Amino acid sequence: MQGKKPKAVLVPFGYPGYPDSYLTRFTEESVEALKGLGIDLRCSPIVKVRSDTAEARKILREDAPDFLIVLILSWIEAPNVIDVVDEFSEGPILLWSHTMFKEGGEWMTLGPMPGAGVIRQAFEELGLNFKFVYGMPDEEKVRREIGLFARAASVAHRLRHSTVGLLGYASMGMYTACFDHLPLREKLGVEVQHMDQYVVVKRIEEMEDEQVEGLVKEAKGNWEIGQGVTDRDLTISLKMYRTLKDLVEEFGWSGLQIKCQYELSKYYKSVPCIPLSMLGNEVPCSCEGDIPLIVTQLMLHYLTDLIVGYGDIHTVEEDRILIGACGYAPFGLCDGRPKVGKTEVLYEGVANCSLYREGRVTLARLGYRRNRSFKMHIVTGEAKKPRPFREVGCLSYPSMEVILDGSGDDVAQNLTSQHYAIAYGDFRKELLELCGLLSIEPKVT
Repeated sequence: MQGKKPKAVLVPFGYPGYPDSYLTRFTEESVEALKGLGIDLRCSPIVKVRSDTAEARKILREDAPDFLIVLILSWIEAPNVIDVVDEFSEGPILLWSHTMFKEGGEWMTLGPMPGAGVIRQAFEELGLNFKFVYGMPDEEKVRREIGLFARAASVAHRLRHSTVGLLGYASMGMYTACFDHLPLREKLGVEVQHMDQYVVVKRIEEMEDEQVEGLVKEAKGNWEIGQGVTDRDLTISLKMYRTLKDLVEEFGWSGLQIKCQYELSKYYKSVPCIPLSMLGNEVPCSCEGDIPLIVTQLMLHYLTDLIVGYGDIHTVEEDRILIGACGYAPFGLCDGRPKVGKTEVLYEGVANCSLYREGRVTLARLGYRRNRSFKMHIVTGEAKKPRPFREVGCLSYPSMEVILDGSGDDVAQNLTSQHYAIAYGDFRKELLELCGLLSIEPKVT
């Protein structure tokens, strides 16, 4: 995740009646297991009595971790746990209970599961955002579950420090691209900074051609450029790329959405397809002002540290779908050299005509339920070269045919919009973990 490890504070809880040798040993084994999962960890002293909670609370205040790990080593007094958790009641909490262990051929226990039973129910009644895992540090299942939670908690933390740049708003009356600003900020943590596309046009017009000469030369050497694409077309398109990149860096945007239809596509006569296909290698971005889409892309990017794209679902068949956008795909996800062409039907400018590469893919899309809570549709399958197709009068689209793990009709009956985020790999488990943490209702088809 861009070199950022999930950051956690571990607070071990014990009971004065048990030997310190056991409590210390099991704490050390837990710390070793957690660090082996790539977690940036700070461990507080073991909390056994109420006076021990002050140091744990102090560490939580100092570290501001992505998540808190409450480790139940033995039977505990529940108020000690709640006293510490009060310091982190708004954040994600991993409740981890040890279980029985074998020593000298005999199974032994310090009573952690009975203690965890009290705490798990107390956390539920308090409305805390937590996950419960149980088992010893050397158990593979425990490590796997903790690793999933750690990644999801880190993503949730990053979302709360993310800002998406929105240039324009939803295209062509696209209801599913709209969003509720404050609920988005409250529930998912993402901020949206809105500007009009005029800032893009103004900056392009103020930029000298010489400032993109190197980029034009590089493009002519590296891209397969179709008939009708002039040097002037490339210059304008690459000025737009520089402008969008400058805006992302200037305002610290984590992702970018821009409305093309009709301001850029018809009036300015230069679509952002190529600029976004270039910028998509560096930061999640997409078009038509679709905020739920870009937030989904951001989630997948944070979970995977991969380039993410998006596409429109064009057809659904029994075992497959055809997905592709009208002129956009991150060049880093395309098969071979980038292919670009000029279009003057439906929209005008230079567009990406490359095909996506083959491989395992996850498609996902955030949407709203009627009560304005969030849901997510998740689809997995194998990306293959698409059959030759085109929208009437248009260039070939960057696209893929996805052989589904599920059924086409299940996908169709759960369509959350036409736009779906694309990431290479199978990330169902990671997305489900994140959905659970953020109170998003998932649907996997």
